[in-house]
Amino acid sequence: MRKVLIVGKGDLYKSVKGSIGATHTDTSNLEIVDYDEEWLMPTRELEDCDGLMVDKSNRYSCIYLFPNCLLDGINLVRIFSGLKHFRLFVVTHHHRNSSLYKKMGADFVIVSKPDGYSYDWLLTSGT
Repeated sequence: MRKVLIVGKGDLYKSVKGSIGATHTDTSNLEIVDYDEEWLMPTRELEDCDGLMVDKSNRYSCIYLFPNCLLDGINLVRIFSGLKHFRLFVVTHHHRNSSLYKKMGADFVIVSKPDGYSYDWLLTSGT
């Protein structure tokens, strides 16, 4: 069974991570990654980051991206380009950015709010 990958940064990402961690003990079909800490550390070479993104993403049925904001700039563009071959859902709390995320390659854009509701559906979305 393939997993669901949650990649993100910022308030909405932290809310989802906290919500899932607090309410579920079995998260075996889910992996949660902070893209700054895991993929885009300043000490990594560009090629290493891109390879790491593709290697990780090959194990997943779908990927949920929780971008912090458009100010992440080139890092956000690199993430989108590294994941363009996968089913990509972007979850954001800024409705005004949804068309831009679609143009960058998101299959779906979900508008949400931190602490807005339960994120239990992420645990079953890969099945």
